[in-house]
Amino acid sequence: MKIGRNDKCWCGSGKKFKRCHYGRENETPVSKGEAIGHSQKNASRKYCYAPADLKHECSQKIINAHTVSKSSSLKEIADESNHVLGLKINFANIARNKGKLIPEKIGINQASTFKGFCSKHDKSLFSCIEDREFIGDDEQCLALMYRSVAKEIYAKEGGLNTSDFAKNSDKGKNILDQMFIQKFAANHETGTKAALTELSELKSQLDNQLLGKSVDSLSHLIIHSTSPMPVAVSSVVSPITDFDGNLIQDLGNLSLVAEHLVFNSFSSDGKGYVVFSWLKTSTKVLSFINSLLALEENKIFSSLIRFFFGLAENTFISPVWWNGLSSEQKDKINSLIMSGVSPFVHNDRNLLVDDGISFSGWKVGSLRRINF
Repeated sequence: MKIGRNDKCWCGSGKKFKRCHYGRENETPVSKGEAIGHSQKNASRKYCYAPADLKHECSQKIINAHTVSKSSSLKEIADESNHVLGLKINFANIARNKGKLIPEKIGINQASTFKGFCSKHDKSLFSCIEDREFIGDDEQCLALMYRSVAKEIYAKEGGLNTSDFAKNSDKGKNILDQMFIQKFAANHETGTKAALTELSELKSQLDNQLLGKSVDSLSHLIIHSTSPMPVAVSSVVSPITDFDGNLIQDLGNLSLVAEHLVFNSFSSDGKGYVVFSWLKTSTKVLSFINSLLALEENKIFSSLIRFFFGLAENTFISPVWWNGLSSEQKDKINSLIMSGVSPFVHNDRNLLVDDGISFSGWKVGSLRRINF
């Protein structure tokens, strides 16, 4: 491959070759310290994701907002030292664990936090789920959904920053490695931008509902139990397959608009809840939910465990529950956590299908369908 010094660089940056990748193989490689510094800076970004119409009310003091309630849910499953088990997803930790994500102790003050709301809006938007018992009314379900979507947008915006950083990580590499890194970063950036566009549209619809500009656009499934839920989670996914292994939607086709499912697992007043939420128009997500509802009731908890750990990262575990698991059960969860981590391994269509490894510790008490 021969490129003139003044030609556009092959990497697609739009810069001239001489100001971009010319001599890149001789540059000093990105250090571990630089990578850790980027990871820490990226995780410290501050922004308030309240609706634009409410921005004039911002207190300007961005706080560590909990995506899973500390006062009820995290305290309910924490050990005597007020710690839960969760994933510490940062470059330093991943490097220390040699690329593996493993459950580790996290204090409940740090678990599930992100700098995504000012103190004013964190209080006004989410006091309905933080300060009173969960009853599953429209206000509480919307608040759960809104906070999860804001956290996911925060994560995706951080992902774009990481793509930019990754493009410079080919310094000191040979030309073939440079091309591989640039292609990987470009593909990651394309996928992240598509997801961010879709999530921003979803948030816009939630903004309208929050401000009273639209009604009856959301559907919810509430699974209730009389005992606390040992696994707390708050996340957003676009399900690819259902609990029978059937294809739901092909996320590899960027011309199609992905449908999103928001889910929260938590405890409130000593009871346990799992809340699924989606746009009423999302028929593919409804198909996914129906595959869950078709399961035998005594298999739902095990199916939820596969779903939580196979598709979500913002997941927190009761140390007592974890310590009571067998080696086989722990190995299963660890393998679920690593599913989808490597971009070079195809998604397992049977990820959510019952493989005979079951889990106990939580029984379904009731199922409540709302607006579907």
